[in-house]
Amino acid sequence: MVSVLLVDDGTAALGSLALLVAAHGHLVNTAINGMDALRRVRTNRPDVVVADCDMPVMDGVDLAREMQADPELARVPVVLLLAGAGRPRVRVFAVLRKPFAPTKLLELIKRIDRRNPKLLRSIRNRTRDAMLSARMRVSRRRKGYHEMDGYREF
Repeated sequence: MVSVLLVDDGTAALGSLALLVAAHGHLVNTAINGMDALRRVRTNRPDVVVADCDMPVMDGVDLAREMQADPELARVPVVLLLAGAGRPRVRVFAVLRKPFAPTKLLELIKRIDRRNPKLLRSIRNRTRDAMLSARMRVSRRRKGYHEMDGYREF
């Protein structure tokens, strides 16, 4: 489960995108401009920020720059939603051109989820624990099997 901050001044698009992302099991928070988003990012650090490039007060590009300037927020991946041609002059995780297929955004969120070190660590630990317990079960079965039949296998 990934916590996602969606930032867009279009409330209809924001609402439908929030419902879609939440329906796929992610925690969703919303903001209507970049200043509001920056405040929310500082209080509740999300795993990913998805921001529109065209917003009043502070657009997505300025939001990404402000986040990169803050060492605590620089590691939060930013996905920009861009309506026009051209490429924003800021380093971000990804840029989606509007209109985009919602599945594209969900794929990006899934990729970010895989890159999350806390998640990877917990997956590795669970995998290691499962492998050890399976190995112990197999060795117990073999031991019990051989002891019952009274022979050793070479």
